[in-house]
Amino acid sequence: MKSYRSARGFFMTLVLFALQSSMAVAYTIELTRAEVQETVAAYFPLKHITPFVMLTAHDPRVSLEPATGRIGLAFSVLATVPGILTGEGRGLIDGELEYRHKTGEFYLRDPKIKNLKLYDMPAEISATVKLALQQLMKQSLPVILVYQLQDNDLKQKMARRVLSAVDVHNGKLRLELSMPLPGLIEGLID
Repeated sequence: MKSYRSARGFFMTLVLFALQSSMAVAYTIELTRAEVQETVAAYFPLKHITPFVMLTAHDPRVSLEPATGRIGLAFSVLATVPGILTGEGRGLIDGELEYRHKTGEFYLRDPKIKNLKLYDMPAEISATVKLALQQLMKQSLPVILVYQLQDNDLKQKMARRVLSAVDVHNGKLRLELSMPLPGLIEGLID
């Protein structure tokens, strides 16, 4: 009878340990469009100069895309083709969030031009401007910090290990982070 109780106790301990290691602590951060707008706007105007075009993107307007979970940026653009003409217009790009767990920072990445309208510019020149704009966004968006987890917030410090989901819900950008329970103590020590 004694060996049965010992085996049962050992088995229960093993089951509880296995359950604990598969569970995770979840933490959700919700950012409003205005909060993301304020952070992103600080990085503008963006400038790009090549021998063929001088480009300035300014006045960004953030949109949060519920269908894709991506962040959209509508902005004004000023394009100058040296010695030929200057044109203005509006552009629309979107990007995903990249999470860097070592620093707890969220950056924009994978920019895609969705739309570019340049007023009073021929189509051939607009194509050159679009290429320059794509290059500008590939260089600039990955360095735009959207949010950084706070080290003085215990929940954020514990959850910074794993980003489990990014989505847009009810007009807010939701960042879901999680950490397996065994890593909880490690997160508190770091």
